Amino acid sequence: MPKTVGIVTEYNPFHMGHLYQIEQLHNMGFDKIAVAMSGTCVQRGEISLLSKFCRAEYAVDCGVNLVCEIPFPYSSFSAEGFAKSGVHILKNLGVDAISFGSESADLPLLCSIADYLLTEDCETTLKKYLKEGISFAQARERAILDKFPLSREVISASNDILALEYIKECRKLGWDVEFVPVKRHGADYNDLSAKDGFASASGIRQRVAEYRFEQAADFVPEGIRQHFTNRLEQGDYFISDTAFEKTVLYALKKLKTEDFAKIPDCNTELCNAFENAASVSRNMEQLFSNLPTKQYTRTRLKRIMLFALLDIDNSLPALPPFIRILAMDKKGEEIVKKASEISAVPISHSYRILQDKNDDCRKVIRKESLATDLQSMFFKFPADSRSDYTTKLYKK
Repeated sequence: MPKTVGIVTEYNPFHMGHLYQIEQLHNMGFDKIAVAMSGTCVQRGEISLLSKFCRAEYAVDCGVNLVCEIPFPYSSFSAEGFAKSGVHILKNLGVDAISFGSESADLPLLCSIADYLLTEDCETTLKKYLKEGISFAQARERAILDKFPLSREVISASNDILALEYIKECRKLGWDVEFVPVKRHGADYNDLSAKDGFASASGIRQRVAEYRFEQAADFVPEGIRQHFTNRLEQGDYFISDTAFEKTVLYALKKLKTEDFAKIPDCNTELCNAFENAASVSRNMEQLFSNLPTKQYTRTRLKRIMLFALLDIDNSLPALPPFIRILAMDKKGEEIVKKASEISAVPISHSYRILQDKNDDCRKVIRKESLATDLQSMFFKFPADSRSDYTTKLYKK
């Protein structure tokens, strides 16, 4: 019987490694591929290089059948929150399996570690290490290494970290879905250099930031390469620059400790640190140097900054209250038709339709559309606003 596989991803931008995963899934016999993709903002607390509409179009042109949006702020939560939101969307779409890139591709090991992370024993060990003043990521690594005879590299790889979160979330939901790891090929997640004809998304973005457009395009699939290059040459892309960083810093300077306390993932120590650091810093590097970067990852700090800039607090619903379609083909339409019969949340391509469903939908749509307008304002050559309402659904 034909099966549908789901992927939680960012495609920032879509590259050869993503195409490889799609080809492998087709070779495994999966009939349809549905994707939950970050909207305008991504998990590391940044704005995506290209618009979500462009990234979704590229994905469908390269073999994905349906692309749905993980809206802001869920797209910029920690690995756990990001995975939880993505799994929530895929479950409501009715997929039969979840695939993820993996440095290890050792599914039995990943499942064993994920199961351990859900135990009280692990929770106790985590608390013990957190009392030593180290970051949560470091504490979790130590807890895992206490239990499993592994090297640190096995559990610190970015894709495997997310894989653990996908498995954990499915376990918590009691969702007996199939897991399909696809071993990562080529450059590592944060590697800026190319390897075996593959470059990481970070490496591609770095080349774009240095105006090496042709070199960046070498690592995206041939079918979208010319369109990708045209986008870059037309300035339809976002790279954080001095103007954007000043905007972020100004937004931080306006906030007091009690304002930071309302921001997700910002504890008491960070509330005080952000107010003090923002008040004395003249640029972003000064700000980071004035923040406790030994205890907290730069990614976590950047997420808090993005939440502050776009006025995100803890009042939003815990999960995305809708599924917004960004692009699809004929098989994607079949997925949507089936999902509409089982989904616990409304599904549509239109924000105008979704915002009339309930207050939660309106709140989240407001935040994602503001993020999209912000991206448009800081494109290399600023684009029109309101694209969340004016961009037509891409159908192949």
